[in-house]
Amino acid sequence: MQIGINLQIRAYLQGPYEVTTGLMRDSLRSKGLIPLQQPYGGTPFNYAGTEALNRSLTSVSLGGDADALVDWLLVELRSATNPSLILAQKSVGVQADGDLMDVQTGSTNLSFLNVTTGNYYVALRHRNHLGVVTATAPALSFTHTFLDFSDPSFAVMGQNSRVINKTKALLWAGDINQDKQVIANGVGSDSTALITVVLSASANTAFNTSYRLASYAATDLNLDGETLAAGPGNDINLLITNVLSHPTNTSLAGNYILRGNGY
Repeated sequence: MQIGINLQIRAYLQGPYEVTTGLMRDSLRSKGLIPLQQPYGGTPFNYAGTEALNRSLTSVSLGGDADALVDWLLVELRSATNPSLILAQKSVGVQADGDLMDVQTGSTNLSFLNVTTGNYYVALRHRNHLGVVTATAPALSFTHTFLDFSDPSFAVMGQNSRVINKTKALLWAGDINQDKQVIANGVGSDSTALITVVLSASANTAFNTSYRLASYAATDLNLDGETLAAGPGNDINLLITNVLSHPTNTSLAGNYILRGNGY
């Protein structure tokens, strides 16, 4: 039985995506906010991987370079008979053009060297976007398999599991508290979590909702390096827009819950 699986994956995050360029902004990289250690060790991800970012990869700028680093993502291989069962994980970088890359080498070839060749569901998870899972369990092997989650015709679990922006499918932004839901109003709302972080910031002594909190945080939905609750470029508007514009929220209910599918 053969050992080793190689994947090439493309995916876009809605928050930093810019329709004018067709790329994701690399503000976290340019501001030096991307952590060198993979950020998925805590709940609910509980990933014990030791991936560390090669500092040289942070020097690649978006000034015409689609390979600029945007953020970290978590790739999971799941059982073909039970897609909720995680068999292997790898924390990777996502480039401005959606290509996922090895954070040590910069290669877009993602290797799972200790995994047996076979059929697996493939899941992508992010710290403030809803995750996605392939609709089927494709056959994976040492030969490179390309999975394009940014292609609207590429099948994933659930209906409307990605937001379609013209020709690209993007992962929904807004899951600040990482409960696999985007909630604008009501119990457990992500907007409340965002406002609380801004108002409780130690430097925000005036308790101003327009205070700009510069940090690498789940509350920074557009990945511009700042959490902003009110004012131009704020993060809450993206969250609310997603809830109100979701295809199944036909009544435009502010308390509609946008749920992640299958992950």
